[in-house]
Amino acid sequence: MLLLLLAAPLVLFIIYRLTNWTRHYLAARQFDLPIIPIPIAFDDVWWLPLRPLFSWVQHLPLGLGSWYVYTEMGWPIVDENRTSLRLGENFVLCSPNGNTIVSCYMPTINQIFMDHKNWGMPPAQSQLFAVYGQNVSSTHGEEWKRHRKITAGAFTEGAMEGVWEESKRRVRGTEFGSGALSLDGVRNTFNVVAMHVLANVAFGQDTELETVGQGHRDSLMGCLGTILQNILLTLVFSSVPGPEWMLPRTLRRLKAAVAEFRLYMEEFILRDMQSGKAGSVGKKKSLLSAMVQANEAEKHGMVKAGGRPSFLTESELYGNLFVFNLAGYETTASTFTFALSYLALHPEVQAWILEELDAHYDPASPYAETYPKLVRCLAVMYETLRLAGPAPLLVRQPVDTPQEVEVLSRHGPKTVVVPPETLIGGHFYGGHLSPKWGSDALEFNPKRFIDTAASGGETLAVPDDRMYMPWIFGPRVCPGKKFSQVEFVGIVAQLLMDHRIEVDCRAGESESDARGRLRGVLAEKYFNVSAYVKHPHAAGVRLVRRSKSG
Repeated sequence: MLLLLLAAPLVLFIIYRLTNWTRHYLAARQFDLPIIPIPIAFDDVWWLPLRPLFSWVQHLPLGLGSWYVYTEMGWPIVDENRTSLRLGENFVLCSPNGNTIVSCYMPTINQIFMDHKNWGMPPAQSQLFAVYGQNVSSTHGEEWKRHRKITAGAFTEGAMEGVWEESKRRVRGTEFGSGALSLDGVRNTFNVVAMHVLANVAFGQDTELETVGQGHRDSLMGCLGTILQNILLTLVFSSVPGPEWMLPRTLRRLKAAVAEFRLYMEEFILRDMQSGKAGSVGKKKSLLSAMVQANEAEKHGMVKAGGRPSFLTESELYGNLFVFNLAGYETTASTFTFALSYLALHPEVQAWILEELDAHYDPASPYAETYPKLVRCLAVMYETLRLAGPAPLLVRQPVDTPQEVEVLSRHGPKTVVVPPETLIGGHFYGGHLSPKWGSDALEFNPKRFIDTAASGGETLAVPDDRMYMPWIFGPRVCPGKKFSQVEFVGIVAQLLMDHRIEVDCRAGESESDARGRLRGVLAEKYFNVSAYVKHPHAAGVRLVRRSKSG
């Protein structure tokens, strides 16, 4: 009897999920798209800690465990374009939680990302990074406009000039050594470079980021690293109430890191406001300063929008600072981990970039004169993000009422009606690795983004008929897009002017074998805010300083 009582909740839970799963499957059939039934979805919170225990499922015979790959948030990074090649540019993931139409079909993508009034982010995605408060990434409609108005003014051309100079300065001040750097070492090195650029340009702080500040228990990089490395656990468990001694060690560290980073942000804002009141002469304007000043102007004007103040609350300022840190730190390090690896595998691309640097790059020349000419350097970033972008799948859903959208069914293009409870996910890897990019779609070739005029001048261009959206597009394009581009080009230009990048060969290993090993490591990726390689210590690169003669 006791056993039955204990088993009853589990049985009811299973019946409930099977009932919902059946209902959603019947609803999915109306779309006339291939359906992949999955018993568990990546938004099942209870599945998060249990998933690693069931990795054996994917090795079951007859494809019985093929659903397992779709049960993690970043599954497209693992799957790449395999499912879209097998099933087409639109298919449905059907789980007990609901249906998600997965798409890399451009008419579908254009509609859901351009029409932000009728298509919005579901709470599971929009609140993903609202750890400290609502922000420009988590809000919708009029609320989003309020956040966008305050934050957009921070990303001026004056700020980009600061990004340019600081990026070059940090590369010149970094000692890369002559030994091998594992891919983990590459990521750690550029974590530090990216955080220094961010701290200086975004927050006006030129401090030792790895030192524990006065009144703190962890360094700025330490607490931010803890949060980002455990971001999903942070989102679910960082606000768990109860005495610290009752929590597991990992959760105690997370709660402490979240509190520490909030304290750092409070200090940044307070220091900036005090500096502004003191009327600091010659003090360069940081992104934080611009955002705080815009917010104070709104606050003093008490401009109303829909009956609400148009300025940001304290928690909203923290929320926006956090997402700026997230984008400026985590995704930058990821991009350079892959970019340096691809460049090591392609010395001919390095030579191609060096031609551009010899023609146009002078470390002393100003941003406005030099940056626009370095299109080959920027093409390397575009190609790296095509192959290893940070965002695997971003979803949208009808805001209030069912919406019509064009999809590519088994029988050709058709219009389907999508109810509000159904999601549509932009499958970036499916589009970025599509055969539409050519027979070399899976290869690193930044020249695909270069248009050469009859006069010989080069411009960067994305072909109109291909899906490319590492920064999204439309009204909600990433506000830090230009920041990331200027930072990347500045770092790559200075780095390749001073160094050549080689594949690390182990003792007794041929260069061909070393290149194959690096390719194999790059092929095994996973998602944690951005793209990571599973075995970063299994391969590496060398940064060899160039001689004066080149």
